[in-house]
Amino acid sequence: GKLKNNTHLIPQDTDIAHIHYTPDFSIRFPFLVTIHGNKKPGEKFLSNTVFVSQNHAQRHDSDKFVYNGIDPLEYMYNDVKEDYFLFLSKISRKEKGLNTAMMLAKKMGFRLYIAGGRKLSLNRKLKFFGEVGGKQKAELIAGAKALLFPISWEEPFGLVLIEALVSGTPVIATPKGAVPEIINPNVGFLCHNENEMLNAIENIGIIKPLTCRKYVLDNFTDEIMAKNYCRYYEKIIKNNF
Repeated sequence: GKLKNNTHLIPQDTDIAHIHYTPDFSIRFPFLVTIHGNKKPGEKFLSNTVFVSQNHAQRHDSDKFVYNGIDPLEYMYNDVKEDYFLFLSKISRKEKGLNTAMMLAKKMGFRLYIAGGRKLSLNRKLKFFGEVGGKQKAELIAGAKALLFPISWEEPFGLVLIEALVSGTPVIATPKGAVPEIINPNVGFLCHNENEMLNAIENIGIIKPLTCRKYVLDNFTDEIMAKNYCRYYEKIIKNNF
């Protein structure tokens, strides 16, 4: 949460502080800022700021970024998939693409599980789960044939992408924002239009669940994220950022 001016609560011998927004007050020791969202009109960033993907950084005139990472132990791995595809995002945000996912389900007749809000539907193939977390979320992700991520905005990172992959669940997504940095042909499909999405859904079986999981273990764990941040911490402490 925001510190406001409660910096006196931080121990005096702190080497560096890591803040996840741009502070509007002075801080008496070295600090790093991570920005997670897209720039708002008039927003200014400090020089000691990093972003969460290369695309995210470039769109904000920077080359400094650290990919998000997750703890694999918080997720379930399943290489035997159940008979449904998954949409997992805030359904109230149109740019997340729920309408596209529902249209694909209707056209192809597959079962679509939707998590991230509730909505009335008379279609028996659509199942809404509302907000999910913990074991329920892990099971939903691990059991899906694929995660559908048909966004229409510049996604800074897309944490749900690596949550799916670590669970052995491939991804079908539109190549917006950071998505092309995270999804490659070994772990999913980048689709520019409806026909490419329909083709991806038909061919999702060629993606191996274990390949998806290993890709995250090699690139997007919390430990890898921490090591990458430590490099920036050292630079800031040495005034070499």
